[in-house]
Amino acid sequence: MRRMVLVLLGVGVMLAAGGQVFAHHSFSATYDGSKEVQVEGVVKEFVWRNPHSFLRLDVTGKDGATVTWTLEWGSISQLTHAQLTRTTLRPGDRLVVTGAPPRDESSPRLRIGTIRRPADNWSWSGAVD
Repeated sequence: MRRMVLVLLGVGVMLAAGGQVFAHHSFSATYDGSKEVQVEGVVKEFVWRNPHSFLRLDVTGKDGATVTWTLEWGSISQLTHAQLTRTTLRPGDRLVVTGAPPRDESSPRLRIGTIRRPADNWSWSGAVD
């Protein structure tokens, strides 16, 4: 009986962990790490969540049109370890962000590499996977 309980417990743990493995994606499949682009805009939203946090940044183009970019960042634990909190960046903050562009060039996305907030000279740089 005890052996059966341990086997069922083991199977349950593997099934639970397996979902996380399959849910995660490769950054190199989504973003071109051999290139770097820079965007400047205003924070529309900071999504603090796992497995990846996101910034939504309203970027005004040369033609005057505003496009919302989705900027992908690290997990809550990675960002917390880097001394960031859910209130470090707020809607309305103007940011200059560099990072890896998407492989699908029609998608306004970026994997964050550096962030600078000119208003108070706050900055962050580093890789989180």
